Amino acid sequence: MDPVERLYLDYNATSPLSQSVLNWVKSGELLFANPASQHSSGKAARKLINESRAFIYSTFQQNEKDVNLVFHSGATEGIATFAYSFSEWARLTGKEVLICYSKLDHPAVTSLVEHYYGPHVKFLELQINQKLDYDHLANFAAIQDKKDNNPDLMILYHHLWVHNETGIVAPLEPLAEFKKIPDLYIHIDAVQAPGKIHKWTELKIADIFTFSAHKFGALKGIGFTFFSKKISFHPLIIGGGQQSGHRSGTENSLGIQTVALALADLKKVEIDKTIGLREKLEGFLIQELEDLGGIISILNPRLANNTIYFYLNDLSSDGALALFDLNGIMISAGSACSSGAAKSSAIMTHLGHKKEAKNGLRISFAYDLNEEQLLMIIRQLRVCFTKIRQYK
Repeated sequence: MDPVERLYLDYNATSPLSQSVLNWVKSGELLFANPASQHSSGKAARKLINESRAFIYSTFQQNEKDVNLVFHSGATEGIATFAYSFSEWARLTGKEVLICYSKLDHPAVTSLVEHYYGPHVKFLELQINQKLDYDHLANFAAIQDKKDNNPDLMILYHHLWVHNETGIVAPLEPLAEFKKIPDLYIHIDAVQAPGKIHKWTELKIADIFTFSAHKFGALKGIGFTFFSKKISFHPLIIGGGQQSGHRSGTENSLGIQTVALALADLKKVEIDKTIGLREKLEGFLIQELEDLGGIISILNPRLANNTIYFYLNDLSSDGALALFDLNGIMISAGSACSSGAAKSSAIMTHLGHKKEAKNGLRISFAYDLNEEQLLMIIRQLRVCFTKIRQYK
C-alpha cells in the first residue's frame, strides 16, 4: 500500500519557509555577529539590518520620517508592548486610557483584559454582528460617550484586519470615522494580511500595524511593528536600548533578513488566482458537509484567499484532527497559535453554535496553490469525510 501523501494546510498558524529564505539558509551564508559590535563582522550584520529595514519600509510604502519600525519576537509581544506603552503614557500624563477590543480577537488581545495595568486603564468590548463584521455605528457611539464623559481620555483601539480562524476581512476604510475622536489611536492586527488580500501593502488610516513574519515564510521568533512618531512610546523590554530605545536586546539580524526575503517572495503572489481555487474548495466542502456540518467563513463575502473555517456536527475538533492527520491532512482548530488544548470557539459561540463550539476546523493553504494540488486536497478530504460518515 502506498504511503499517504501528507498535505500541510495550516499556513495561518505557521507557513513553511519561503523559497528565497530556504535558499539562503541552505547557502550557509549566515551573518552571526552581534550588529552592535564595532568589528567588521558586526558592521556586516548592521548593514544587513539596515538594508532589510529599508526594503520593509519600501514594501509597505512607509516614510521613515513619520513612522518608526521596531522588530520584536512576534505579534503577541507587539500587542503587549503597545498595551503597556499606552498604560505608561496615560499614567505619566495623569490620564486614563481605554483599550478597545473584540472577544473575537486573537488571544494576544483578549488576554489583555486579564492583566492589571492600574486603575487608570479601562477596557471596552467592541460589538460584532452576525456576519462577523464590526458594528461600527454602535462602537463609535460607545466610544464617543466615554470620551464625552472624560474629555482627557486616551483610547487604544484594536482592529483585526483579517481573522485568523475564518479569514474574514475587516476593511480599514471605515476606521477613518473613528479618527475624528481626539486622542484615539488605532492598532491594526495585520498578522494574517500579507499575501492573502488585495492591497495588503497599503497601511492607511491607523497609527500602529503589527506583523508576525513566520506567517508569511520567514523564521519563527521575528515580527515587526510600524507606529506613528506622534505616539509617546514606552518600551516593554528595557536594557541596552539597541533599537533606538524602542526595544532592548541583541537584534535578530538573521530573522530580520528573512523578513525581507519572504516579503520579496510574497509580492509575487497572484491573489485572484488563489481566491478562485479557494472558491472551488468551498464548493466541494458545501456538498460534502451538507449532512455532516457547515461552513462558517462563507457567511461573509470578504475573505482571505487561503482560509476556510468549517465545523462538524457530531465530531469534536480533537477527534477530527486526529482522523484528518492519519489520512494525510494537516489542518487546525481554533485560533492560529493557540495552545493545543481543545476550547470552545468564540466565533461558534457568538453565532449560536454552542453544541458545535468545540468542533471548529480551519483549512489554510499555500499562497501559490495550484490546480493539481487542489485536486489532491479534495481527493484526500473526500476519503476523510467518507470515514466520518461510516462512524455516524
